[in-house]
Amino acid sequence: MAINPYETIQYYENRPMEEARFFKAHDCNVETILMERKVAGNKVAANKIADINTLHFICKDDRLISRLSKSRIGNGLKKVVYFGWYVRFILWLRKYLKSEKPDSLICHNIEMALAGVWAGRKKVDNIVFVMREMYEGQSTRALKNRVIKLVSGYVQNRSDFLVHVVPKQMEYTSEKNRNKVIYIPNYPKEEIYSKIVHKESVMIRINYIGSVRDVKSLKMLMDAAQGLKGIKIGIHGMGEAYEELKSIEHAYKNVDITGYYNYAEDTEKLFADTDIIYCAYNIEVPNWRAAYPIKLYEAIATGIPVILCKGMAPERFVISNGCGFVFDYNVDSLRALLSEIVEKKELLLEKQKGVQNLKGEYTWNKVVQEYLKILI
Repeated sequence: MAINPYETIQYYENRPMEEARFFKAHDCNVETILMERKVAGNKVAANKIADINTLHFICKDDRLISRLSKSRIGNGLKKVVYFGWYVRFILWLRKYLKSEKPDSLICHNIEMALAGVWAGRKKVDNIVFVMREMYEGQSTRALKNRVIKLVSGYVQNRSDFLVHVVPKQMEYTSEKNRNKVIYIPNYPKEEIYSKIVHKESVMIRINYIGSVRDVKSLKMLMDAAQGLKGIKIGIHGMGEAYEELKSIEHAYKNVDITGYYNYAEDTEKLFADTDIIYCAYNIEVPNWRAAYPIKLYEAIATGIPVILCKGMAPERFVISNGCGFVFDYNVDSLRALLSEIVEKKELLLEKQKGVQNLKGEYTWNKVVQEYLKILI
């Protein structure tokens, strides 16, 4: 059984479902539970996502959501209300686990891992905390960072397995918990990306494809490309930064912000219409500075060069393998790089050759086998 927070019933993250498919292929009965963040109602809805039985826990009151969005009350009180909804989910989950008696509970992200520990510690054999981020460096605010660190440590101590996605996470794992670690990075499925055929274009298409969260880095790309001939910028995906970026899109003639895309249906087209994948993140956030973005590995699987900024963990990897471009984290440096790419087409051809040498090296099919350790 897997639990994960999602935005809506229509939208789902790919990784949890790929994990569910893996366990199903190994003769496990698999079910996913989703705590809906934005859907209003009072019910538990059931459907199938990617052939996996799925329950959607929906408890938010539509009128209360509307009142909170318009209210002038402080964020503190709003957080109390949202915490109340979270507690309702935990109480429901505890009752459900008691009746279903699953062997393992796989919890994606710290929010669901905490719910899993509180609801299921005495009701399942294994609790698996899938640490999708470096929680110790998730915020630039010291107090928030400390709280997250305490919660993360609490959950890690009470989990049976810890799934890491970047090597640096081990540095923040206590000695007593290191024997729990399974390393399963966010690599893409080879069969999805390796078959994508690149479409030629007179424009150099630089795209960001994924969760739209980092306003600063994405706006930096938009500003750097503004007015440059021969370059087209695309930002594809949803996230907390989408509305803000979409609201200023009209001021940029060569920027297209499309919003939600269907992973299963649209991935091939988006990558086929891409010359460079933008992978830069705000390096002021420790979590992002240490990240190895899945977009880097999706680009490698597709044979597309990347752009990321100096100071990110993959910087040396990209430089040594000649599979992309790096820039100092500011608009002027990025604009100078984009101008150079436009003027010297051979630079892009050189990086395309470099990334082709890496195709097939970093795939989900290989690393997901680590999950067999929890089935033994």
